[in-house]
Amino acid sequence: MSRHRITLLMTRPEAGSRAFVAALPDAVTQSCDVLISPLIDIQPVSADVPDFDAAIFTSAHGVAHGPQALGRPAFCLGDATTRAAGLAGWQARQVGQDAETLVTALTALQPAGRILHFSGIHTRGDVADRLQAAGLAVDSVAVYDQVLLPLSDAAQNRLKETGPVIVPLFSPRSALHFSEGAHCTAPLYLGAISAAAAANCAHVDHVALQIAGNPDRGAMIEVVRKLLMQALSA
Repeated sequence: MSRHRITLLMTRPEAGSRAFVAALPDAVTQSCDVLISPLIDIQPVSADVPDFDAAIFTSAHGVAHGPQALGRPAFCLGDATTRAAGLAGWQARQVGQDAETLVTALTALQPAGRILHFSGIHTRGDVADRLQAAGLAVDSVAVYDQVLLPLSDAAQNRLKETGPVIVPLFSPRSALHFSEGAHCTAPLYLGAISAAAAANCAHVDHVALQIAGNPDRGAMIEVVRKLLMQALSA
């Protein structure tokens, strides 16, 4: 049994971190202290948006900072993004859980008309380019930036203590940024949303590293639960 209080260090933007914590089982939140230190700040950017017939959203941030829906179709990645697009008035349809499955699905569907992928400045998966190569009229428009932030003093201080720290990492970029900025003596229990995220933080000294079975909230909640059980039994 761990003799130290366990910390859950959340590094998503503030709203996303709080939403994730709110979705955790009581057994998890009652067993650890939650510390939020966003590593990324989402900031809107101005963009010229040409006429288009349908949208692609790979993040709810694209929905929030993209154009008005006007009842147009939207092809979405993941449950949360699809839900956000539907609430914003798009004819939202989930077509994948990651870039690979989204590209495969849209290549098979071959939707007509001009399609815009509303994304962040920093993207992975080459969605628009790969769909263009598959014969679709797709372009990418960046409508937000993901600005890197340093770990807070409170987070750095906690990482220098001796109590276990669980750190779920929700993108390869944030995983790399964490690994470059964290100075740790605390036992680290790392959770990665994908193999790519895991690869970017695997070189940091850690007790455990769990990779989510799917790149979504439910799978990451399960990762945190498993890491907590490991930390409690250490």
